[in-house]
Amino acid sequence: MFPEAAAKQVKVVLGGQGGDEIFGGYARYLIAYLEQALKAAIDGSHRNGNFVVTPESIISNLVVLQEYKPLLRHFFAEDLFGAMDERYFRLIDRAGDMTEEIDWPVLDLSGVMERYRNIFNSTRNVRKEAYFDSMTHFDFKCLLPALLQVEDRMSMAHGLEARAPLLDRPVVELLATIPANIKFPDGRMKHLLKEFARPHLPEMVVDRRDKMGFPVPLKEWLSGPLHDFVHDIFSSQAAKSRPYFNNAAILKNFARGGQFSRKIWGLLSLEIWHQLFHDRASNYRAMISSNEISAPAA
Repeated sequence: MFPEAAAKQVKVVLGGQGGDEIFGGYARYLIAYLEQALKAAIDGSHRNGNFVVTPESIISNLVVLQEYKPLLRHFFAEDLFGAMDERYFRLIDRAGDMTEEIDWPVLDLSGVMERYRNIFNSTRNVRKEAYFDSMTHFDFKCLLPALLQVEDRMSMAHGLEARAPLLDRPVVELLATIPANIKFPDGRMKHLLKEFARPHLPEMVVDRRDKMGFPVPLKEWLSGPLHDFVHDIFSSQAAKSRPYFNNAAILKNFARGGQFSRKIWGLLSLEIWHQLFHDRASNYRAMISSNEISAPAA
């Protein structure tokens, strides 16, 4: 475990959080622009009011998508060439493959897309000239905080202070003023950061093509040593009583997930949260009323 090992040697570490959001380092940005490049070529315009890379220029950069074929299949399976905000929502939506496990009609999702669009399409206090700007702004505002919270909790659990220098305010404000065609030319991810680092790092580091995240073997864990635990959780009476879960489908599709699919992990985390907190809400209210625990400050 990195924080635990690092804490044995140092008290402060520097992390790269925020680099993908402000420099354009996520593969989904390239996938989104691949679609826009095809659409622009078909329509006979390579701009369509926004910065759009051309099909010819983007080809050499597509090699980075070798490990993202499942995401590509999901993205292009439906609604090809739809509205940009709807297409990006499909890229970040982690529930797209839960058609059987969740009883969607029971859930009121009417406000989800509205809130998403209000942020994605907003130009308030943000200069958005391209699809790239909308994508990175949404990620910076809505997805990055969760990553920072995880990093903070993991580091502080071991008495380690983690700093994110790329999120220094002057850096973020400067990057926000740079046009997309400079930050993301021809779909080159983290172009500015790489060019800045080129004089200081070996070429094999700067131009590395096989860099990706650090997925864990959830399928092996959940199908191996945690198999009985997972089945017991979803077979419990509490889990079966959820009006929006289809536990039979969850257990039936348990082994169908991809190598690094997080579907079962997400559903498992949600169900455990329900059992620990939602199902015990009355107990916690009673404890607050009896002054056994302090209510959180308003």
